[in-house]
Amino acid sequence: MLVGHSAGAWGALAAASRGLQSYGGAVINFAGGLGGHSYGKPNRNCAPDQLVKTAELFGRTARVPTLWIYTSNDTFFGPDLSKTMADSFRAVGGIAEYHLLPPVGDEGHFMIFSPRTVRLWAPIVAKFLGIRIR
Repeated sequence: MLVGHSAGAWGALAAASRGLQSYGGAVINFAGGLGGHSYGKPNRNCAPDQLVKTAELFGRTARVPTLWIYTSNDTFFGPDLSKTMADSFRAVGGIAEYHLLPPVGDEGHFMIFSPRTVRLWAPIVAKFLGIRIR
């Protein structure tokens, strides 16, 4: 399985689109994308349309389950953009389970680095992986 955050998650989706099965056949995408905070400004992506087109490109050939987790206060890839990317991925055959979490701190993009947010995303990941949490 590949798990990534931000550009790393985008790279994991790219790898899945190339048919790379050696990682076990699943991808977990935490706030994936590129070009956020263009010119250092929150809620400004340098090429949102290109991200959507690239998600569609990935979805055309990725045939492994993917889990997409974003927050409602991600200022790199906001809710509208992240949902549109996931929808584009799915529209062409990609398998994407999309989740939008509530706001996390001052900047939801970095949710994966906060121990306090594990309670929000761990049950989603566990269900995706078929793991029961006690």
